[in-house]
Amino acid sequence: MMNLTESRQQTSTRFIILYQGFLAIAAILIFFTGIDIYLQNFTSLLPLHWMLAFLAASLPLGLSLTRRLDSLSKPVLFCALGYIVLSLLSILIQSTLPELQYLENQYRTLIFLGLMLVIFAYHPLVAKWTKLTVLGVTLVNALMYIYEFFNPLAYRLEQIAPGRSSGFYQDSNTAGISLILGMIFTIDLIKPKYRLFYALFIFLGLAPTFSRGAIVGWVMVVGILVFRKFVPRYQISLLLVFFTVAIIILSSQLKNLAYIKNADGDNLFQQDTLERVEFLINPFAQKDSSQKSRISHIEKAWKKFAERPFFGNGLGSGEDPSTISQTGIAQRSHNTYLDFMVEFGFLGAFIFPSILIACVYQAEGEFKKQGIAFALFLFSQGFFSHTLMSEFTSLTAYAIMSNLSRHSKQKDLNMKLKSASSDRLKYQN
Repeated sequence: MMNLTESRQQTSTRFIILYQGFLAIAAILIFFTGIDIYLQNFTSLLPLHWMLAFLAASLPLGLSLTRRLDSLSKPVLFCALGYIVLSLLSILIQSTLPELQYLENQYRTLIFLGLMLVIFAYHPLVAKWTKLTVLGVTLVNALMYIYEFFNPLAYRLEQIAPGRSSGFYQDSNTAGISLILGMIFTIDLIKPKYRLFYALFIFLGLAPTFSRGAIVGWVMVVGILVFRKFVPRYQISLLLVFFTVAIIILSSQLKNLAYIKNADGDNLFQQDTLERVEFLINPFAQKDSSQKSRISHIEKAWKKFAERPFFGNGLGSGEDPSTISQTGIAQRSHNTYLDFMVEFGFLGAFIFPSILIACVYQAEGEFKKQGIAFALFLFSQGFFSHTLMSEFTSLTAYAIMSNLSRHSKQKDLNMKLKSASSDRLKYQN
Protein backbone atom coordinates (compact mmCIF):
# COMPACT_ATOMS: atom_id res chain seq x y z
CA MET A 1 0.00 0.00 0.00
CA MET A 2 2.85 2.34 0.91
CA ASN A 3 4.64 1.61 -2.36
CA LEU A 4 1.48 2.35 -4.34
CA THR A 5 1.06 5.71 -2.57
CA GLU A 6 4.68 6.66 -3.18
CA SER A 7 4.36 5.66 -6.84
CA ARG A 8 1.32 7.89 -7.25
CA GLN A 9 3.13 10.80 -5.60
CA GLN A 10 6.12 10.34 -7.89
CA THR A 11 3.86 10.20 -10.95
CA SER A 12 2.03 13.34 -9.81
CA THR A 13 5.33 15.17 -9.18
CA ARG A 14 6.71 14.16 -12.57
CA PHE A 15 3.55 15.33 -14.30
CA ILE A 16 3.62 18.75 -12.61
CA ILE A 17 7.31 19.23 -13.53
CA LEU A 18 6.60 18.34 -17.16
CA TYR A 19 3.63 20.70 -17.07
CA GLN A 20 5.85 23.46 -15.66
CA GLY A 21 8.38 22.84 -18.41
CA PHE A 22 5.62 23.14 -21.01
CA LEU A 23 4.47 26.46 -19.51
CA ALA A 24 8.07 27.74 -19.41
CA ILE A 25 8.55 26.96 -23.11
CA ALA A 26 5.19 28.55 -23.96
CA ALA A 27 6.01 31.68 -21.92
CA ILE A 28 9.32 32.14 -23.76
CA LEU A 29 7.67 31.66 -27.16
CA ILE A 30 4.91 34.16 -26.34
CA PHE A 31 6.48 36.83 -24.14
CA PHE A 32 10.24 36.68 -24.76
CA THR A 33 9.71 36.83 -28.53
CA GLY A 34 7.32 39.80 -28.35
CA ILE A 35 4.76 37.92 -30.41
CA ASP A 36 2.07 38.84 -27.87
CA ILE A 37 2.48 42.47 -29.02
CA TYR A 38 2.75 41.52 -32.69
CA LEU A 39 -0.46 39.46 -32.72
CA GLN A 40 -2.61 42.26 -31.35
CA ASN A 41 -2.26 43.93 -34.75
CA PHE A 42 -4.08 41.02 -36.43
CA THR A 43 -6.33 39.65 -33.67
CA SER A 44 -8.37 40.90 -30.73
CA LEU A 45 -5.88 39.30 -28.32
CA LEU A 46 -3.96 41.79 -26.17
CA PRO A 47 -0.83 41.05 -24.10
CA LEU A 48 -3.09 41.31 -21.02
CA HIS A 49 -5.23 38.45 -22.36
CA TRP A 50 -2.16 36.25 -22.72
CA MET A 51 -1.16 37.09 -19.15
CA LEU A 52 -4.60 36.15 -17.82
CA ALA A 53 -4.50 32.88 -19.77
CA PHE A 54 -1.12 31.98 -18.25
CA LEU A 55 -2.40 32.96 -14.79
CA ALA A 56 -5.26 30.49 -15.14
CA ALA A 57 -3.00 27.80 -16.60
CA SER A 58 -0.43 28.16 -13.80
CA LEU A 59 -2.90 27.66 -10.91
CA PRO A 60 -2.06 23.92 -10.53
CA LEU A 61 1.62 24.83 -10.64
CA GLY A 62 1.17 27.49 -7.95
CA LEU A 63 -0.53 24.98 -5.67
CA SER A 64 2.28 22.47 -6.15
CA LEU A 65 4.90 25.08 -5.27
CA THR A 66 3.49 25.30 -1.74
CA ARG A 67 5.36 22.02 -1.16
CA ARG A 68 8.64 23.34 -2.62
CA LEU A 69 8.83 27.03 -1.79
CA ASP A 70 12.60 26.84 -1.95
CA SER A 71 12.27 26.68 -5.75
CA LEU A 72 11.08 30.27 -5.94
CA SER A 73 13.56 33.13 -6.25
CA LYS A 74 13.18 34.78 -2.86
CA PRO A 75 15.54 37.73 -3.56
CA VAL A 76 13.41 38.86 -6.52
CA LEU A 77 10.21 38.35 -4.51
CA PHE A 78 11.59 40.53 -1.70
CA CYS A 79 12.49 43.26 -4.22
CA ALA A 80 8.98 43.14 -5.67
CA LEU A 81 7.56 43.42 -2.15
CA GLY A 82 9.82 46.42 -1.47
CA TYR A 83 8.59 48.03 -4.69
CA ILE A 84 4.98 47.62 -3.52
CA VAL A 85 5.77 49.12 -0.10
CA LEU A 86 7.54 52.10 -1.68
CA SER A 87 4.58 52.63 -3.99
CA LEU A 88 2.09 52.55 -1.10
CA LEU A 89 4.19 55.00 0.92
CA SER A 90 4.32 57.31 -2.09
CA ILE A 91 0.52 57.21 -2.40
CA LEU A 92 0.11 58.00 1.31
CA ILE A 93 2.52 60.92 1.13
CA GLN A 94 1.07 62.51 -2.00
CA SER A 95 -1.79 64.94 -1.53
CA THR A 96 -3.67 63.49 -4.53
CA LEU A 97 -4.24 59.91 -5.60
CA PRO A 98 -2.61 58.77 -8.86
CA GLU A 99 -4.77 57.99 -11.86
CA LEU A 100 -6.18 54.46 -11.85
CA GLN A 101 -4.34 53.64 -15.10
CA TYR A 102 -0.95 54.16 -13.47
CA LEU A 103 -1.88 51.85 -10.59
CA GLU A 104 -3.10 49.23 -13.05
CA ASN A 105 0.16 49.45 -15.01
CA GLN A 106 2.30 49.04 -11.90
CA TYR A 107 0.42 46.13 -10.40
CA ARG A 108 0.09 44.41 -13.77
CA THR A 109 3.89 44.56 -13.91
CA LEU A 110 4.25 43.03 -10.45
CA ILE A 111 1.62 40.33 -11.06
CA PHE A 112 3.29 39.36 -14.32
CA LEU A 113 6.73 39.19 -12.67
CA GLY A 114 5.29 36.96 -9.92
CA LEU A 115 3.65 34.75 -12.54
CA MET A 116 6.93 34.31 -14.43
CA LEU A 117 8.77 33.49 -11.20
CA VAL A 118 6.27 30.70 -10.58
CA ILE A 119 6.52 29.36 -14.13
CA PHE A 120 10.34 29.43 -14.12
CA ALA A 121 10.71 28.21 -10.52
CA TYR A 122 13.83 26.11 -10.10
CA HIS A 123 14.00 22.55 -11.35
CA PRO A 124 16.88 21.05 -13.37
CA LEU A 125 14.58 19.91 -16.18
CA VAL A 126 12.86 23.29 -16.41
CA ALA A 127 16.23 25.06 -16.47
CA LYS A 128 17.43 22.78 -19.30
CA TRP A 129 14.31 23.31 -21.40
CA THR A 130 14.44 27.03 -20.73
CA LYS A 131 18.00 27.40 -22.04
CA LEU A 132 17.38 25.28 -25.12
CA THR A 133 14.21 27.22 -25.97
CA VAL A 134 15.95 30.58 -25.49
CA LEU A 135 18.82 29.38 -27.70
CA GLY A 136 16.38 28.49 -30.48
CA VAL A 137 14.52 31.81 -30.14
CA THR A 138 17.78 33.79 -30.17
CA LEU A 139 19.09 32.12 -33.32
CA VAL A 140 15.73 32.56 -35.08
CA ASN A 141 15.54 36.22 -34.02
CA ALA A 142 19.00 36.93 -35.43
CA LEU A 143 18.00 35.39 -38.76
CA MET A 144 14.68 37.27 -38.74
CA TYR A 145 16.40 40.64 -38.26
CA ILE A 146 18.82 39.94 -41.10
CA TYR A 147 15.96 38.91 -43.39
CA GLU A 148 13.87 41.94 -42.38
CA PHE A 149 16.79 44.21 -43.27
CA PHE A 150 16.52 43.08 -46.91
CA ASN A 151 12.72 42.77 -46.84
CA PRO A 152 11.34 45.51 -44.51
CA LEU A 153 7.69 44.38 -44.87
CA ALA A 154 8.50 40.72 -44.26
CA TYR A 155 6.20 40.47 -41.26
CA ARG A 156 3.27 42.37 -42.81
CA LEU A 157 3.81 45.44 -40.65
CA GLU A 158 5.10 48.82 -41.66
CA GLN A 159 8.32 49.45 -39.76
CA ILE A 160 8.03 52.14 -37.08
CA ALA A 161 11.56 53.25 -37.98
CA PRO A 162 12.07 52.34 -41.68
CA GLY A 163 15.34 50.51 -42.31
CA ARG A 164 15.63 49.27 -38.70
CA SER A 165 14.78 45.61 -38.04
CA SER A 166 12.66 44.80 -35.02
CA GLY A 167 11.10 41.38 -35.69
CA PHE A 168 7.95 40.71 -33.67
CA TYR A 169 8.96 43.27 -31.02
CA GLN A 170 8.15 46.24 -33.29
CA ASP A 171 10.59 48.32 -31.23
CA SER A 172 14.18 48.03 -32.49
CA ASN A 173 15.74 48.80 -29.11
CA THR A 174 13.76 46.03 -27.40
CA ALA A 175 14.67 43.68 -30.25
CA GLY A 176 18.38 44.41 -29.78
CA ILE A 177 18.27 44.04 -26.00
CA SER A 178 16.40 40.71 -26.24
CA LEU A 179 18.97 39.35 -28.68
CA ILE A 180 21.85 40.13 -26.31
CA LEU A 181 19.98 38.71 -23.31
CA GLY A 182 19.42 35.50 -25.26
CA MET A 183 23.15 35.36 -25.99
CA ILE A 184 24.02 35.84 -22.31
CA PHE A 185 21.60 33.11 -21.18
CA THR A 186 22.83 30.51 -23.66
CA ILE A 187 26.48 31.15 -24.51
CA ASP A 188 27.57 28.50 -21.98
CA LEU A 189 25.82 25.89 -24.16
CA ILE A 190 28.45 26.60 -26.82
CA LYS A 191 31.93 25.10 -26.60
CA PRO A 192 34.51 27.75 -25.55
CA LYS A 193 36.34 27.76 -28.89
CA TYR A 194 33.08 28.55 -30.73
CA ARG A 195 31.69 31.16 -28.32
CA LEU A 196 33.16 34.17 -30.11
CA PHE A 197 31.72 32.92 -33.42
CA TYR A 198 28.34 32.62 -31.71
CA ALA A 199 28.67 36.18 -30.38
CA LEU A 200 29.65 37.47 -33.84
CA PHE A 201 26.62 35.77 -35.40
CA ILE A 202 24.45 37.50 -32.79
CA PHE A 203 26.09 40.80 -33.78
CA LEU A 204 25.15 40.20 -37.42
CA GLY A 205 21.54 39.91 -36.27
CA LEU A 206 21.89 42.88 -33.94
CA ALA A 207 23.39 45.28 -36.50
CA PRO A 208 20.17 45.67 -38.60
CA THR A 209 18.34 47.02 -35.50
CA PHE A 210 20.75 49.98 -35.47
CA SER A 211 20.16 50.21 -31.71
CA ARG A 212 23.19 52.14 -30.47
CA GLY A 213 22.60 51.26 -26.83
CA ALA A 214 22.31 47.54 -27.62
CA ILE A 215 25.36 47.56 -29.92
CA VAL A 216 27.49 49.30 -27.30
CA GLY A 217 26.06 46.81 -24.78
CA TRP A 218 27.13 43.89 -26.99
CA VAL A 219 30.69 45.23 -27.05
CA MET A 220 30.61 45.55 -23.25
CA VAL A 221 29.20 42.03 -22.72
CA VAL A 222 31.74 40.39 -25.03
CA GLY A 223 34.49 42.43 -23.38
CA ILE A 224 33.43 41.19 -19.93
CA LEU A 225 33.29 37.56 -21.09
CA VAL A 226 36.73 37.84 -22.72
CA PHE A 227 38.18 39.54 -19.64
CA ARG A 228 36.77 36.80 -17.38
CA LYS A 229 38.22 34.16 -19.79
CA PHE A 230 34.73 32.82 -20.53
CA VAL A 231 35.55 33.51 -24.18
CA PRO A 232 39.16 32.57 -25.11
CA ARG A 233 41.42 35.63 -25.12
CA TYR A 234 43.48 34.37 -28.05
CA GLN A 235 40.46 35.09 -30.27
CA ILE A 236 40.63 38.85 -29.65
CA SER A 237 42.59 39.28 -32.90
CA LEU A 238 39.66 37.74 -34.80
CA LEU A 239 37.31 40.22 -33.12
CA LEU A 240 39.49 43.17 -34.14
CA VAL A 241 39.69 41.96 -37.75
CA PHE A 242 35.91 41.56 -37.88
CA PHE A 243 35.23 45.12 -36.76
CA THR A 244 37.98 46.62 -38.89
CA VAL A 245 36.48 45.05 -42.01
CA ALA A 246 32.94 46.05 -40.97
CA ILE A 247 33.92 49.70 -40.40
CA ILE A 248 35.80 49.86 -43.74
CA ILE A 249 32.77 48.52 -45.61
CA LEU A 250 30.34 50.87 -43.82
CA SER A 251 32.62 53.87 -44.36
CA SER A 252 32.88 53.23 -48.07
CA GLN A 253 29.16 52.61 -48.55
CA LEU A 254 27.63 55.20 -46.17
CA LYS A 255 26.77 57.69 -48.91
CA ASN A 256 25.26 54.97 -51.08
CA LEU A 257 22.88 53.81 -48.30
CA ALA A 258 20.86 57.02 -48.67
CA TYR A 259 19.88 55.98 -52.22
CA ILE A 260 18.73 52.42 -51.49
CA LYS A 261 15.00 52.01 -52.21
CA ASN A 262 12.48 49.52 -50.91
CA ALA A 263 9.97 47.61 -53.07
CA ASP A 264 7.63 50.64 -53.10
CA GLY A 265 10.34 52.96 -54.40
CA ASP A 266 10.73 54.82 -51.10
CA ASN A 267 14.04 55.42 -49.36
CA LEU A 268 14.88 52.42 -47.22
CA PHE A 269 16.83 54.41 -44.64
CA GLN A 270 15.58 57.49 -42.81
CA GLN A 271 18.00 60.22 -41.80
CA ASP A 272 17.92 58.93 -38.23
CA THR A 273 19.01 55.46 -39.37
CA LEU A 274 21.83 56.91 -41.48
CA GLU A 275 23.03 58.87 -38.48
CA ARG A 276 23.07 55.65 -36.48
CA VAL A 277 25.26 54.03 -39.14
CA GLU A 278 27.56 57.03 -38.92
CA PHE A 279 27.68 56.54 -35.16
CA LEU A 280 28.96 52.99 -35.65
CA ILE A 281 31.74 54.28 -37.91
CA ASN A 282 32.75 57.20 -35.71
CA PRO A 283 30.85 57.68 -32.41
CA PHE A 284 32.59 60.99 -31.68
CA ALA A 285 31.75 62.70 -34.96
CA GLN A 286 28.14 61.52 -35.16
CA LYS A 287 25.37 64.13 -35.13
CA ASP A 288 22.05 62.92 -33.79
CA SER A 289 18.90 64.81 -34.75
CA SER A 290 16.96 63.05 -31.98
CA GLN A 291 19.47 64.05 -29.33
CA LYS A 292 17.86 67.44 -28.68
CA SER A 293 14.44 65.97 -27.95
CA ARG A 294 15.94 63.37 -25.59
CA ILE A 295 17.91 66.04 -23.75
CA SER A 296 14.73 68.09 -23.46
CA HIS A 297 12.87 65.16 -21.85
CA ILE A 298 15.75 64.57 -19.44
CA GLU A 299 15.90 68.24 -18.45
CA LYS A 300 12.16 68.33 -17.72
CA ALA A 301 12.35 65.11 -15.70
CA TRP A 302 15.36 66.31 -13.72
CA LYS A 303 13.54 69.55 -12.92
CA LYS A 304 10.59 67.55 -11.56
CA PHE A 305 12.92 65.44 -9.43
CA ALA A 306 14.74 68.51 -8.09
CA GLU A 307 11.42 69.97 -6.96
CA ARG A 308 10.63 66.92 -4.80
CA PRO A 309 13.83 64.89 -4.36
CA PHE A 310 12.82 63.09 -1.15
CA PHE A 311 9.23 61.97 -1.71
CA GLY A 312 8.87 62.21 -5.48
CA ASN A 313 5.92 63.42 -7.50
CA GLY A 314 3.85 60.22 -7.46
CA LEU A 315 2.99 57.47 -9.93
CA GLY A 316 2.71 58.63 -13.52
CA SER A 317 4.58 61.88 -12.97
CA GLY A 318 7.44 60.59 -15.12
CA GLU A 319 5.33 61.28 -18.21
CA ASP A 320 5.47 64.61 -20.05
CA PRO A 321 1.80 65.47 -20.84
CA SER A 322 2.82 68.23 -23.25
CA THR A 323 4.09 65.61 -25.74
CA ILE A 324 0.81 63.71 -26.10
CA SER A 325 -0.35 65.88 -29.00
CA GLN A 326 2.88 65.15 -30.91
CA THR A 327 2.90 61.35 -30.81
CA GLY A 328 -0.35 60.29 -29.15
CA ILE A 329 1.72 58.87 -26.26
CA ALA A 330 3.22 60.92 -23.44
CA GLN A 331 7.01 60.81 -23.64
CA ARG A 332 9.30 59.97 -20.74
CA SER A 333 12.95 60.64 -20.02
CA HIS A 334 14.21 57.44 -21.74
CA ASN A 335 16.00 56.72 -18.47
CA THR A 336 14.73 54.07 -16.02
CA TYR A 337 16.57 55.57 -13.04
CA LEU A 338 15.42 59.13 -13.64
CA ASP A 339 11.86 57.96 -14.25
CA PHE A 340 11.70 56.25 -10.86
CA MET A 341 13.44 59.21 -9.17
CA VAL A 342 10.76 61.56 -10.50
CA GLU A 343 8.00 59.30 -9.19
CA PHE A 344 9.47 58.06 -5.88
CA GLY A 345 12.30 60.45 -5.02
CA PHE A 346 15.96 59.48 -4.63
CA LEU A 347 15.01 55.99 -3.37
CA GLY A 348 13.58 55.32 -6.81
CA ALA A 349 17.12 55.17 -8.22
CA PHE A 350 17.66 51.88 -6.34
CA ILE A 351 14.58 50.01 -7.63
CA PHE A 352 16.02 48.78 -10.93
CA PRO A 353 19.55 47.94 -9.66
CA SER A 354 18.06 45.98 -6.75
CA ILE A 355 16.04 43.83 -9.19
CA LEU A 356 19.17 43.11 -11.26
CA ILE A 357 21.22 42.20 -8.18
CA ALA A 358 18.41 39.95 -6.93
CA CYS A 359 18.31 38.15 -10.29
CA VAL A 360 22.00 37.17 -10.15
CA TYR A 361 22.38 36.96 -6.35
CA GLN A 362 22.37 33.15 -6.32
CA ALA A 363 24.62 32.68 -9.36
CA GLU A 364 27.58 30.40 -8.67
CA GLY A 365 30.37 28.70 -10.58
CA GLU A 366 30.99 29.53 -14.24
CA PHE A 367 27.47 30.92 -14.62
CA LYS A 368 28.43 33.76 -12.30
CA LYS A 369 30.37 35.30 -15.20
CA GLN A 370 27.19 35.33 -17.27
CA GLY A 371 25.32 36.80 -14.32
CA ILE A 372 27.80 39.68 -14.08
CA ALA A 373 27.46 40.34 -17.82
CA PHE A 374 23.64 40.27 -17.48
CA ALA A 375 23.56 42.73 -14.58
CA LEU A 376 26.08 45.19 -16.05
CA PHE A 377 24.47 45.09 -19.49
CA LEU A 378 20.98 45.88 -18.21
CA PHE A 379 22.35 48.39 -15.71
CA SER A 380 23.82 50.33 -18.65
CA GLN A 381 20.64 49.97 -20.72
CA GLY A 382 18.69 51.62 -17.91
CA PHE A 383 20.27 54.94 -18.95
CA PHE A 384 18.82 54.63 -22.47
CA SER A 385 15.39 53.09 -21.88
CA HIS A 386 12.45 53.65 -19.53
CA THR A 387 10.57 50.43 -20.36
CA LEU A 388 12.84 47.85 -18.70
CA MET A 389 10.53 47.54 -15.71
CA SER A 390 7.26 47.39 -17.63
CA GLU A 391 7.77 45.34 -20.81
CA PHE A 392 6.75 41.68 -20.55
CA THR A 393 9.89 40.73 -22.50
CA SER A 394 12.20 42.24 -19.87
CA LEU A 395 10.18 40.85 -16.94
CA THR A 396 10.35 37.38 -18.47
CA ALA A 397 14.13 37.76 -18.75
CA TYR A 398 14.41 38.58 -15.02
CA ALA A 399 12.52 35.43 -14.10
CA ILE A 400 14.67 33.34 -16.46
CA MET A 401 17.91 34.74 -15.02
CA SER A 402 16.81 34.20 -11.41
CA ASN A 403 15.89 30.59 -12.27
CA LEU A 404 19.19 29.93 -14.03
CA SER A 405 21.10 31.53 -11.16
CA ARG A 406 19.33 29.24 -8.70
CA HIS A 407 20.14 26.30 -11.00
CA SER A 408 23.84 27.23 -11.07
CA LYS A 409 23.89 27.41 -7.26
CA GLN A 410 22.41 23.94 -6.91
CA LYS A 411 24.70 22.59 -9.62
CA ASP A 412 27.76 24.08 -7.89
CA LEU A 413 26.62 22.61 -4.55
CA ASN A 414 26.15 19.15 -6.09
CA MET A 415 29.65 19.30 -7.57
CA LYS A 416 31.13 20.22 -4.18
CA LEU A 417 29.25 17.39 -2.45
CA LYS A 418 30.38 14.95 -5.13
CA SER A 419 33.98 16.11 -4.77
CA ALA A 420 33.81 15.84 -0.97
CA SER A 421 32.34 12.33 -1.23
CA SER A 422 35.09 11.31 -3.66
CA ASP A 423 37.78 12.65 -1.35
CA ARG A 424 36.24 10.79 1.61
CA LEU A 425 36.26 7.50 -0.30
CA LYS A 426 39.91 7.99 -1.26
CA TYR A 427 40.77 8.69 2.38
CA GLN A 428 38.94 5.55 3.55
CA ASN A 429 40.72 3.41 0.96
